[in-house]
Amino acid sequence: MSTARLTGPKSIPLSFAEADAAARMPSVRRIGLAALLLLVVGFGGLLFWAAITPIERAVVSRGSLVAEGRRKSIVLSEPGILQQLLVREGERVQAGTVLLRLDPTTAEAAAAQARAQARALAVRVERLRAEQQDERRFVAPREILRAAERDPGLANIVASEQRLFTARWQAYDSNMAVYERRVAVQREQLQATAAQRASVASRIGSIRTDLAGQRPLAQQGFALMSRVRELERTEAELLGSAGALAAQEAQYRQAIAQAEAEMATFRLTRAQDIARELQDNQQLLLDAEQRVLAAENVRSRRDLVAPEAGIVTDIRFVTPGSSISDGVPVLDLLPLDDRLVIEAKVLPADVEQLHIGSRVNVRLSAFRQRTTPLLAGHLTYVSADQQTDAQGNQFFLARAQIDAGELSAIPGLQLQAGMPVELFVLGETRSALAYIISPIRDSLRRSLRD
Repeated sequence: MSTARLTGPKSIPLSFAEADAAARMPSVRRIGLAALLLLVVGFGGLLFWAAITPIERAVVSRGSLVAEGRRKSIVLSEPGILQQLLVREGERVQAGTVLLRLDPTTAEAAAAQARAQARALAVRVERLRAEQQDERRFVAPREILRAAERDPGLANIVASEQRLFTARWQAYDSNMAVYERRVAVQREQLQATAAQRASVASRIGSIRTDLAGQRPLAQQGFALMSRVRELERTEAELLGSAGALAAQEAQYRQAIAQAEAEMATFRLTRAQDIARELQDNQQLLLDAEQRVLAAENVRSRRDLVAPEAGIVTDIRFVTPGSSISDGVPVLDLLPLDDRLVIEAKVLPADVEQLHIGSRVNVRLSAFRQRTTPLLAGHLTYVSADQQTDAQGNQFFLARAQIDAGELSAIPGLQLQAGMPVELFVLGETRSALAYIISPIRDSLRRSLRD
């Protein structure tokens, strides 16, 4: 038994050219394998690059160069009127240079008024001291007399105090004369009464002598008893007169003591009044002398000088006659000798990546990027709390310092305050693959949280 095998139609023989073209054309399978291989190699290479290539995290912010001591605003401690501006915007000045001059009229008037008050009080204090020491002559201090030769007002004050000194002594003497006259009158009356009482006592003694002789005779009948009775009545009357005179003497002595006490009280009251008035005026004089010093100090500061060398900037008052309030900045001074540092504003979201001492890169935006490389430095300051600018934007203030030697490596590079910079605060180093995976991982972590 034989089996038959089915076969297809015989292939049509190709020409030589067609066979050669068919041999040259790659198959679809080979193209697919090549593309797959290329994709695997490319993706694998990309993953390998992402896994081994480090990428440094950085906080980028814009800032500017500022003097380490910062610009200094020149302000007035007292209000004044601008008389003359002596500097221009951008001018370099040295320490002690006069920046502007204020109108001295008001300050000189205040100083003159304070001096006049102090001198008037000094004359009054000297007059009170003379009264306290019971001096009968008052002479104003020598410097006051010299000033009075040039100041008619002060001369009038000195003359007025001298007249008051004389009048007060006259009033004192008049009152003391009244007291002394009262005492003298009482003493005279006391002396007269004492003399009368002595006379009465003498008469009493004489009558008693007569009675001593008449009474025995009357008892023996050699004298009249009526005469004895009359002498006894006279003795009694004289004794009464003597008692009345003694009482009057006591009254006069009491009146004298009272007048002397009133005189002593008057002296004490005067001394106390002078002491109190002297103390009050000494305090007023001390205050006036302090006002003189303050007024002279204000007058001496009519010339506003530069506290240190710097560049004048941001002049706010230029017109003579402008009124300047105290505490208001007149102009700013950029220090010349201070070291320049970078000051930048960092968003609050990035502040967690800022640490004192962190490495930074600084790009000087004012210079060509092709010729000026990034400069290395370190972070020196981060504000403790967020701040708000005039537009209401919140930020953290950061300062950085360029490392020593970085600037010297670039010849001809001259920096000045105010130049713009870009600050790159370098953080942790991660691979590119980690940067790609981190957002996906964080998203999955948040989405899978219950």
